[in-house]
Amino acid sequence: MLSRTAEHLFWMTRHTARAEHLARLLEASWQLSLTQPAASKCWLAVLSMAGLGEAWRLTHHDLVGSEVIAFMSADAANPSSLVSTLRFARENARAVRGWAPAELWETFNATWLDLQRLIAERAFEHDTQAFLEWVKARSHLARGVQLAAPVQDEALDFLRLGAAIERADHMARLLEAHAEVLDARTAAFDWHRLNALLHASSAADAWRQLHRDALDPARAAVLLIQRTEWPGSLAASLAQVRAIVGRLSSHGIHGKSGHSAQIERLALQLCEDIREAPLAGASPAALRGWLIALIARINDLARRVGRDLVRPAIAETAAAAA
Repeated sequence: MLSRTAEHLFWMTRHTARAEHLARLLEASWQLSLTQPAASKCWLAVLSMAGLGEAWRLTHHDLVGSEVIAFMSADAANPSSLVSTLRFARENARAVRGWAPAELWETFNATWLDLQRLIAERAFEHDTQAFLEWVKARSHLARGVQLAAPVQDEALDFLRLGAAIERADHMARLLEAHAEVLDARTAAFDWHRLNALLHASSAADAWRQLHRDALDPARAAVLLIQRTEWPGSLAASLAQVRAIVGRLSSHGIHGKSGHSAQIERLALQLCEDIREAPLAGASPAALRGWLIALIARINDLARRVGRDLVRPAIAETAAAAA
């Protein structure tokens, strides 16, 4: 397998996961807006997570949910929109078309063609719930096809690595945007926004399984950040990154100048810092500051993976086999 193939597999899964995460976030915000007048905070969080809050304010007077959904769903000029994300996923799938099973390309191509039709029909506006459910279902199908593909061990690891890094980055950004919802220092909290946060992070079922009682901000923070029993938590996602990098190293894939060991140490340090994070009694400002620093470290980890491991690693393996 060539270095370019590894890179395309890595980004294909990142964009697939990104589309699903965004669909869940839009769905939770939309459902909240149907009953809660203060849902504008959720729409602002959607834009802020994508780094588009300031750009929105420059071109829009108000924060209207339907306009945010259109912007984040169908605006091809927005690189963070669903249409852009799924286009990037398809482009990466097309790049490995000659290497991967035909079903992989067919899945991404069919999703893209159907998406064009749904956007032309403005399904995101006329039936928001069904449109976002469709995006999630197609993302699930794509992930299933990716992981079921009869590929080499290291290729499967690169597929999983992209998804794990994207999941960790998304969770950290989601929590930073909603840090005040996790404030456990007061008896009064925004139940509706906390419930929306659990649904946006796909943690609602995990909460019901682990806690069979009322929502609680402190325990919700622990679930989303530190509980490794739930695979979507920050701790579980970064532990998976560390494990995958370790496996790649054991396969003889060391990246540039043996950098896989350095990347594994960075992931280990992130895991340890998350496990020891002083969440109890933390103010929203303190939690947000910690998360902002964590996001920067996750981005650095992702950059190192792409620069020092994804492309050069497989190239070195191919050279050794030649």
